[in-house]
Amino acid sequence: MKRLLPLFCAIGILIMLRLSNLSVRLSDTNIYFYTAYEILNGKLLYKDIFFTNLPLFPYISSLYLFFSNNNILFYYFTPTIEVSIITILLYYLVYKKTKEYMTSLSAALLYLFSFMVLSTSEHQTGVFLSSLFAVLAYLFWERKKYSVTGILLALCLVTKAYFLPIILSFFAAELLSKHYKKFFKISGSFFISIFVVLLPFILFAQNQLYTDIIRYSLTRLAGVSKIDIVWFFITKDLLLFMLLIFNLFNFRKNIFFGCISLFSILFFFFYTDTYYLYLNFLPPFLCLSLPLFFHFLKQQLHVQKYVFPTIIFLFLSVSIYTYMSSFRDLGKISNIQKLLNTIQKQKPATLYGVNDITPALAYLTNTPLLNSIVDTNESIFRKQYLNADQLTKDAIKQKAIIITHGASYPQAGVDEKILDGIFNKQMIQKHCKQIVSVPVFTEGVVNRVNLFTCAL
Repeated sequence: MKRLLPLFCAIGILIMLRLSNLSVRLSDTNIYFYTAYEILNGKLLYKDIFFTNLPLFPYISSLYLFFSNNNILFYYFTPTIEVSIITILLYYLVYKKTKEYMTSLSAALLYLFSFMVLSTSEHQTGVFLSSLFAVLAYLFWERKKYSVTGILLALCLVTKAYFLPIILSFFAAELLSKHYKKFFKISGSFFISIFVVLLPFILFAQNQLYTDIIRYSLTRLAGVSKIDIVWFFITKDLLLFMLLIFNLFNFRKNIFFGCISLFSILFFFFYTDTYYLYLNFLPPFLCLSLPLFFHFLKQQLHVQKYVFPTIIFLFLSVSIYTYMSSFRDLGKISNIQKLLNTIQKQKPATLYGVNDITPALAYLTNTPLLNSIVDTNESIFRKQYLNADQLTKDAIKQKAIIITHGASYPQAGVDEKILDGIFNKQMIQKHCKQIVSVPVFTEGVVNRVNLFTCAL
C-alpha cells in the first residue's frame, strides 16, 4: 500500500485541481447535459432529440444526472472520476505484466498528467467513458475472457464511434495471429451487444437514427486543420507521439499496439471532421505500450533504470505547467451569474443561441430552448438540416433571448457582437438590442458572450 501512495496522491492532486476550478464553461458538455436532462423528462433520442453519435453516452449521462439530482457541476466533474479509474487500471495492467513498480507508476502518471488528458477532462464529452470501456476490454482480453471483451468493445463503440481504431486493433491482432476461435468469440458478443443497444432505436426511431448518424455524421465537413492538430499533439504530448511512432516500427514484436498506431493514423487522415479531442482513444494504449519502449531503450542505451522515469517526470512537469499557465481557464465565463440574472429578470419565452452555453443557461434559468433544439452546431446549418434565417425569425417572433459569441478588442477597433453562422445578423440588428455582455476566455478570437432581447 505504501508503494501505491504516490499513485493515489497524484490522483488526489488532479481531483483538487478540478474541484478548485469547477465551473460551467463554453463547452459541448452543456449539450450532453441538456440531452440527458431531456431523456430524464421522457424524450427519446433521435426521435425527439437530434443527436449525431451512437446512443449509449446520453443514457449513461442521464444516470449521472439522476444520482446527482441534475447537478451540472457534478456532471462537469464526472470525467475526472473516469480518468482516475482508468489511471488505476493502467497501473494494475502494467504491473501485472512487468512486475516493475517504476514502469507501472510511470505509465499511469504519463496518462494522468498528459496534456491531452489534463486539457480535455475539464469537459464531459464521453471520451473518457469510452476509454474506460476500452481499457476494461483490454483487461478481460488479457484474462482470456473473450466474450466479455466483445461486450466491452461494443459499449466502447456505442459510446463514441470514433474509438473504431481501438476496436479494429483487437480484431486485427487476433486475425493476424491466426487466433480464429478467439476472433469469433469477440466478434460474436460484439455484434450481439451492438444490436441489443441499438434495438430500441431501430424499432422506434429508425429513420431518424439513419439521418442523424449515417447521413449527417459520416458526411460532415472538415472543421479544424489536421496539420494544426498534428502539430499541437507533437508539441504538447511529445512522449505520446514517440510511443505512437515506436509501436509502428515495433509492429512485428507486438501486433496489437502496432495495429493501434496504424489504424489511428489511417482514421486521422481518412475521417474528414477530426478534432484534437478525438485523439483521446490513443493515450491509454500508448501508455500500456510504455514498458515495450523502455525495454527497447534499455537494450539500445544500457542506462540506469531510473533514467527513463526521471525523463517522464520532467516531460510531465512541462505538461502540467503548460496546462496550468495557459489552458486551465479555457472556456470559463467571467460572470455567468450576470447572464443568469438577466435571463431570469427578462423572463423570455425561449432561448436561442450558440450551443456551447445556451443549453446550460436554459437549464439553470428553467427556460425552454427555441423549438426544443438542443444542438445548434454550425455544421448542422452548413449541411442544411437547420436554417439560420428561419430560426432567427422564430426567435424574434417568440421574443426569445438570443445568445451569441462576440469579439471585442477596443485597441484594434474591433467590436463584433455576432460571430456565428447560426443567425441572420441583419434581422438581429434590426429587431434586437444587446442587453448584456460578459468576458470569456477562449483560444480563438471569441472573448465575449452577448445577450440580445428581440421584438417585432
